[in-house]
Amino acid sequence: MQYLAHAEIVARWSVYLLFLLVPFFFVPLPWVSVAQSKLLLAVVVITVGFLAWIVSSFNASQLRFPKSPLLLASALIPAAYLISALATGASWESFAGDGRGQDTVIGFVLLYIASLMSAAILRSSNLLLFAFRLLLTGALAVITVQIVHLAIPSFTFGGVLTTPATSIVGSWHDLGIFLVLVVFIFLTLSRTTLLEGYWNLAAITAAFLGLLLLIVINFSDVWLGLFGLSVFYLLFLYRTHSGSITSFDVRHAAPWLACAIVSLGMYFGGNAVQAILPVPLQVVQIEVRPSWAGTFAVGREVFAEPSRIFFGSGPNTFLRQWDVYKPLSVNKTEFWNTDFYYGVGFIPTSFVTTGILGLLAWGAVCGALLWGLYRTLRDPASGAIRAILMGSAVFLTGFHILYVPGPTLSLLTFLVFGVLVAEEFSRGMIREWVVSPSWESWKGRICSAALIVSGLMVFAGSTQTVRALISDAFVSRAVVEYNLTQDAAKASHSIVWAVGILPGNDRAHRAGVELGLLQLSKLLSASDESETTRALLQATLASAIAHGLAAVSIESGNYQNWLALARLYGELAGAGVEGAEERARDAYVAARESSPTTPLPYLGEAQLDLIKGDDVAARKNLEAALAVKLNFAPAHFLLSQIHARAGSLEKAREYGGAVVEIAPQDPLGWYNLGTILYAQKDYQDAALSFERAAALQNDYANALFLLGLSYYQLERKDDALKVLRIVLALNPEDAALVDLVEKMEAGKDLGPSFR
Repeated sequence: MQYLAHAEIVARWSVYLLFLLVPFFFVPLPWVSVAQSKLLLAVVVITVGFLAWIVSSFNASQLRFPKSPLLLASALIPAAYLISALATGASWESFAGDGRGQDTVIGFVLLYIASLMSAAILRSSNLLLFAFRLLLTGALAVITVQIVHLAIPSFTFGGVLTTPATSIVGSWHDLGIFLVLVVFIFLTLSRTTLLEGYWNLAAITAAFLGLLLLIVINFSDVWLGLFGLSVFYLLFLYRTHSGSITSFDVRHAAPWLACAIVSLGMYFGGNAVQAILPVPLQVVQIEVRPSWAGTFAVGREVFAEPSRIFFGSGPNTFLRQWDVYKPLSVNKTEFWNTDFYYGVGFIPTSFVTTGILGLLAWGAVCGALLWGLYRTLRDPASGAIRAILMGSAVFLTGFHILYVPGPTLSLLTFLVFGVLVAEEFSRGMIREWVVSPSWESWKGRICSAALIVSGLMVFAGSTQTVRALISDAFVSRAVVEYNLTQDAAKASHSIVWAVGILPGNDRAHRAGVELGLLQLSKLLSASDESETTRALLQATLASAIAHGLAAVSIESGNYQNWLALARLYGELAGAGVEGAEERARDAYVAARESSPTTPLPYLGEAQLDLIKGDDVAARKNLEAALAVKLNFAPAHFLLSQIHARAGSLEKAREYGGAVVEIAPQDPLGWYNLGTILYAQKDYQDAALSFERAAALQNDYANALFLLGLSYYQLERKDDALKVLRIVLALNPEDAALVDLVEKMEAGKDLGPSFR
């Protein structure tokens, strides 16, 4: 019984820890992302707190639920996600995800539980104030870390902050949104009597430093958000003074007038201000996500199937829909092969993945917030705490429409929802339901059974989510290890751990294929024919094939799994393994069906055609790739070579020219164009192409050799001799080259082949 009595304390401190740790918690390892750290913290703390809350409810024989429209509306979101997941096939990715997203059933169940627990626990003004103090402590920790990182960029906090535009909150944009929240909350609290002494000084410090960091971050929508919050609070102050200008305290409103002016000025002139900052503070982040038009284009195709109108494509499936339905105009950009797990905003993405059901759920939340906002401005008795919470809730929800916040901001959003409900209850604005979980009445038995089942389901779902997070972290560890050591065998050990923790992790199996290919290449290049090496080669090959088959078995809708398997069989086909070519082609066909908007399967099939010398079939596949992505450099490159072999040098020149236009920094493209021009006897342009190739790669012997010959044909024999001597220095064992240089040095004719 003593342990049962402690359950309420555990539940309360779980909520407290969320307010304190969520802003700045991270795992100081380069292979654990900030988002994964936040998700891991949230899953563990919320699950422990929820189970403790259930135990404390049984111990007190009372289960209390505030009768709040916002809390009820928020419950519709996980309900919509659950129904959508069940209606669309109940896949693993929809329920628990793969460790890289939060658009899942379990994700929203946990977010709602965080909201429910904060609403049920933080019922007094003292508890609310304590939560604000913990949030203030977390905010100061975030600000301190970011200032240290900006001042000392080499201090990466364990490899987590690798570039200036990174933060321990999430993305650089996430940090900006969080700091607006910090400025709004703590500037407001500093003007009240709720925070006194050192706490008041800390609040002013956090608000001031947060505002300075916002100048460095400089996102226009963030400034617009701060302007909106400033105007809202000015309007609130005006309303609390009975709407009278004469009784309006301008001195009290001065900070918000200043914030409104500064934020509006920075919205229009932020780039000019940032340009005069010291160079280390001129931090720029390029943020890419689908546009409104792109998101709606995918949604339109999804909803073309009537059964999907109500339930969408299923939670956490936007990436799959993007692969199938993305506008082909995206292929003209450099982000054509980027994996987008979300659309333009979180809520628009939810509309695509959960359909009308999800839209109604989020619409109910927005409606409840707007009604609460209206009541706050209409009631002169509304206090500063309520204004802070209501403004914060609307602000954070608005950014879920316009943007895709990371786990920190999503969790804070639902925590603010819960605290807002708790504040309403403490002021007597709402009542509560009280149910007695017991086995003595049928209502009590239903309540008890519901609590027990809920606890077990949340525990099971959280366990699966933690497995997914840790497994995905080990995949990232394998990537980091390979990049550092170039040791594929060592990196494969991390893949073994990843698969052992979660056998259903298709990304881990796909990484196993890639590492297997690297190991096979290394073993084959070693030219070691011993029995040990042969056995290792066979074991590596068998493991790679097993990983590839497992990946497509786990997630057959992911084209990248099919591409990995196809590349593996393609390598075997190049080695003459019987049946490998047919299997590679089958995998490429499956990849094309999973993602008809990518040119990569066509390129892969063309490479198989080239292996067996079928230029006609290869040309057809490459032209099909260009129909999907017109500026696809590899297709242009291979087509230029095919046409050059066929003697169509003008056509080859056209495709070769397209390659250097698309990829002007690729020396191979310039070399390829130069060889075509040389074959056309256009020595002047050929020399220019080879010069460009050599400038990009100064030890490019083949380009330098043909550059020397081009100079020779242009009667620039001194330049030709100088360049060929460089080539000779790179290849001192080449007897033919030695003879060529000696002839040039002696002034002899090089013969008819060089005329």
